[in-house]
Order: sequence, then structure tokens, then C-alpha cells
Amino acid sequence: MTKPVEEGHPSDDLSGFRRSLGEFATGVTVITTCVDGVCYGMTSNSFASVSLEPPLVLWSVKYESQSFPAFRDCSHFAVNVLADDQVDLSQNFARSGPDKFDGLAYRDGAGKCPVLAGIAASFECSLSEIHPGGDHLILVGQVERYARYDRQPLLFAKGRYAIAADHPETRVATDAAPAATEVPEAPTLAQLLGRAYGTVAHRLEQSRKTAGLGLTLMQARLLKTVQTYPDSTLQDLLPEIFLDFNASQNILESLEALDLLAIDEAGRVRLTEAGEDRINAVVEHTRTNEQDLFKGVPKEDLAAMQRVLERVVGNRG
Repeated sequence: MTKPVEEGHPSDDLSGFRRSLGEFATGVTVITTCVDGVCYGMTSNSFASVSLEPPLVLWSVKYESQSFPAFRDCSHFAVNVLADDQVDLSQNFARSGPDKFDGLAYRDGAGKCPVLAGIAASFECSLSEIHPGGDHLILVGQVERYARYDRQPLLFAKGRYAIAADHPETRVATDAAPAATEVPEAPTLAQLLGRAYGTVAHRLEQSRKTAGLGLTLMQARLLKTVQTYPDSTLQDLLPEIFLDFNASQNILESLEALDLLAIDEAGRVRLTEAGEDRINAVVEHTRTNEQDLFKGVPKEDLAAMQRVLERVVGNRG
């Protein structure tokens, strides 16, 4: 076996323990409830199935969460399994504060719990049992109604959002040719962008390791974001990072431990001199690898692609 990147007792390094837990990939859910006519919702990746007969599921809520009293006292809750194009929903419900449902499409489920539109699946549950679990309360629900839609799920692993893709070793080969009348469905632009992003990101991450730059994709992204928006707080940077606060906090702490970032008393983040040197090296390395990656693609096609992507980014609001 290779030497572990991190190891030890969780109490000695909670950040490292969190990062190790992040190696277990999960789906992303928004858990909702309604108490005294007020709707509550929070992002969670602790959802899990428990039993088929009876149909039981569970998730856990932190005692310190602002929504904790509502979920502790609720009679029902709904599990909304997010689809791969609902990162914004995940980030919306990961924040603290009211008005999370403003402008959102949803219907009333069991117990008037909101069931969000566009999700991959939903489970409307009556609260069956609660159990203390360290700094969390574990809620077990009996499923009264479920629904599944033709959507791809949103995933979360290694502190960042991800999408599902077939593993090369599980693809089934067939000798049978498709029928002449059968026309394969063309992928959507969103699917192509997602797959292209995954290909480029994987290539660059592997190349960074080979070059000894020692940064993950999300560490490099956070460094570049801080370079672009210096003296911003982590909360201010979240729209550019595409992660929820807790995941971003983990990455921030890892970069601070490497002395690449510094945080002042007001929570403003800036690059250290070492951080500035590292991200400049990463950017230069990325440019060199992009030239190799897109070698053979006509310059006019690359220019058109850049214009389209800049237009998409500019219109995201």
C-alpha cells in the first residue's frame, strides 16, 4: 500500500478527518419540512436508505443548525434528491437565513413539506424515530410516497460537486449493430459541457501532480478566485467557487495550512507571496497543457468556443 496522504485520530485534526470523509461520494439532497405553516429546508448529504419493509430512510441534522428546532419537532419531512443541473439549489439551501423558498417552484407533499421541481427523486416521509448521534440528531422517516424522474443525480465527492458517468470497465460491448432506423439521441449542450469539463479537469489535475504543483482542482480554483477578488470573505467568493460553505471552508483551511492563503480578523482572504507564486505557476502550466490538449483544433474554432463560453458566463445571472 502507498503511504496515506493524511492519517491520525480525528480529534487531532478535524479538517483532515472531514477531508477523509469526503472520499466517500454521496448524492446531494435538500430536506424540507413545514411547521406551523412555515417552510424550512437545508442541504444534506447524510441521506441513506434503512429498510424496504417497512420503507425507512434516515438523515441527520446538526444541533447548531438554525433549522434544528423545526426538524426536531416536525411530523413529516421530504427528501429532495437534486439533479445534476441544480447546484444553485444546493447552494441556496446550504446557507443560513430565511426566504430560501422565494421564487422557487414546488408543490406541497405529505405534511405540506415542499417537494421541489426538477429534482431526480423525492421521498415524502412521516417522522418515525429520532436518535442522538454526537453533534447531530438522526431522523428516521417512514416513506409515504416516492417519485423518480428521468434526471441524472447531482453528486458530491472530495469536497466538490460531481456528475455521474459510466465507468469504462462497466460499459457493455455488443456486436449487434443498431437498427438502420434507429437514430441515437444527440447529447444536450449541457451534457457535452459537463463531459468536456470533466475531461479537461482530470487531464489538468493529473498533470499538476506530475509537475509537482501539488494542488487539487478545487484548491487551484480557490487560489485563482482569491487572486481575482482579493480581500473578499469566503461567503463573498462562494458564487465563483461552485461549492457550499462547508466544503469551501475545508479547502480554505487546507490552503491556509500550506501557507498559500492568509485570513485577517474580518475574515477577508488574500494570497501570501507563496500563494501568488503557486497560482501563477498553475495558470502558466494550464495554458501550456491547453495548447497541447487542443492541438489540431483550428484557431477560429477555439476563438468561437471562447466567445460562446464567455457569453454563457456573462449571462449566468
